[in-house]
Amino acid sequence: MIEGGEEMASLEEGLLSSERETAEQPEDDRATDYVRNLLTSIGRRPGYLWLALGVFLQAGQMTLIGKVSNIFGVGQAVFIRCCFLVTLIFFVKWRKAREYGLREIGIVTFFGVTDILMAFSVGAANLFIWNGDVTAIIFNIPLPSIMLAWLLFGEPMDTIDIVLVLFNGCGLIFVSEPSFLFPADGTDTGHPNAAVGYMVAFLGLLCSVSVTLCPRALSYREVEDPCLMASVAGMIGIIMASCVSAASPQWTLPNGTEEWTVVIALGVVCVGAIYSFVKALEWENVMTVSVVLTIAILLVNIYDFTFTARKPGWPKLVGVALILGSTFALKLKDILLGCYEARGE
Repeated sequence: MIEGGEEMASLEEGLLSSERETAEQPEDDRATDYVRNLLTSIGRRPGYLWLALGVFLQAGQMTLIGKVSNIFGVGQAVFIRCCFLVTLIFFVKWRKAREYGLREIGIVTFFGVTDILMAFSVGAANLFIWNGDVTAIIFNIPLPSIMLAWLLFGEPMDTIDIVLVLFNGCGLIFVSEPSFLFPADGTDTGHPNAAVGYMVAFLGLLCSVSVTLCPRALSYREVEDPCLMASVAGMIGIIMASCVSAASPQWTLPNGTEEWTVVIALGVVCVGAIYSFVKALEWENVMTVSVVLTIAILLVNIYDFTFTARKPGWPKLVGVALILGSTFALKLKDILLGCYEARGE
């Protein structure tokens, strides 16, 4: 008992000594330690690094698909994107791919189909409405995912989730600005058939939710491979885009340095976007990835308001704020609930 007491006293003295050293540490050293600890924490969560990269690449992908679709047509834009995605087949981990059963093959195929439909939705919607509106709808992933999980799989959904879903739905209404609620006031130039664009964007939202869930489903089986998923999506997309383009008279080659630059940038950015997206889902859950990706909504709208002729009206700004606010509130609720449960234990 005496020896045990001496050991406890020695331990307490060591802890007090450590605390005194920390307290006596200069402010600069404390800041350095804080940065070092932060970098160490990030290093242990590589999913955050892939997410940080993915946010900017996804915003770039949305902007470039819209730009190329307006120049060459939707079918050709998707075809160009898919030609770059197929190149990742040279980096597929075939040893891991041999472990795939029918279920995994079905998930990868479904991912490829929905990814291509999402790309078509982005390009087609951009012909009718602003890219910022398209992004606000298609990247509004977190709350629809919770609703679908509740409806299809019976996963829990509490009162706070329902309230946030209502706020989120209000945000979509403000962003889409239906004419019977918001008569045109000249602040946001629109297409006469803008309703078509919003309907296509909502289809893209459903595809976006599916694209988010598929890689996570494979990560639980530890058989996910971003290169395989991207190359399968590319092969499916080439077939679909070729059929669409064959029915369209518009099929042209890039003309001039600017168009070639945009085309190459589209391919490179899309490859990076899909790779970083799948890698992030390998390490982080769907909620974390989908919440962080909503930052792309803000980035694309900033681009629209800065580099295009678009003048933001108050409904658009309110809608974006409601979507982002409800999405981040959902993640904050999840964090606080986790802290409360950990404290209870």
